[in-house]
Amino acid sequence: MDSSRMHIEVRRPWRAGESLFLLGPGGVGKSSLGRELSRQFGWPLIDLDLEFCARIGEIGGFISAHGYERYRAENLALAGNLVSQFERPSVLVTASGFLAAEPGTDDHNVSRQLVGTGYSVTLLPSLDIEAATAIVVERQLTRGFGLRRETEIPKFRKRFGIYRAEGDMLVVGTEHPSQIAVAVQRALEGGAA
Repeated sequence: MDSSRMHIEVRRPWRAGESLFLLGPGGVGKSSLGRELSRQFGWPLIDLDLEFCARIGEIGGFISAHGYERYRAENLALAGNLVSQFERPSVLVTASGFLAAEPGTDDHNVSRQLVGTGYSVTLLPSLDIEAATAIVVERQLTRGFGLRRETEIPKFRKRFGIYRAEGDMLVVGTEHPSQIAVAVQRALEGGAA
């Protein structure tokens, strides 16, 4: 594996058995990495976007009908409910704006408390905001969600700064999810307390 393009920064050692929370803007590969880590560890996978769609409704339609703030509230409540039901370590893929609430708000505080119940792994494709924006916006525009470049660019750029500073581990790279998962598992187990 060529790891020269991948950067992993362990900010806090993982405690063996802690659930993993995958963080980052949309299009960085959280769902793909989540599937790989779930398989590697043999842990349940909870993808918050998929759970929202299955239990509450299609995200875009829900936001159109009820607004983004109501979506955030429902999404956070669902995440809290799912985490409270963990019977063993799990991998939880958070939504793209999960930690993007304004600092000081209840949403901001509750989302961070929830993520603090496990070990958070933040994903970004590059530490260079220009390169990261180009990669992620192109990915987002090809996902079939009807997203537009003129809204995705500023949204990603705002979230890049938020997520760059978040997480117990920062993973930067564009390698295949299986390669990233192997590197993440090694980093987790190498620093496990």
